[in-house]
Amino acid sequence: MANYELMAIVDPTISEIERNSLIAELKLNLEQNSAKIEKEDIWGDKKMAYKINKSDRWFYILYELDMDGKQIKDLSKTINLNKSIWRYMFVKKEA
Repeated sequence: MANYELMAIVDPTISEIERNSLIAELKLNLEQNSAKIEKEDIWGDKKMAYKINKSDRWFYILYELDMDGKQIKDLSKTINLNKSIWRYMFVKKEA
């Protein structure tokens, strides 16, 4: 197992109920793929310097995970199916 960060940029126009559902679904997906969530940090709605999908506002979510890097491929397949997650990135943290 190794330490990873997952940064996700979520559509800021979805409702709070939809966002909470998306976050719960993402956490469940992580847990089903044997990722242990060490820390969840909801940064919230932020104004950015450039646009994604014609929006200069994004909703950020950051997770610190303890997981096997082999699971990233399966997690990515599932995350890609959710149109409300505009961008995401897994980064392996230094030990």
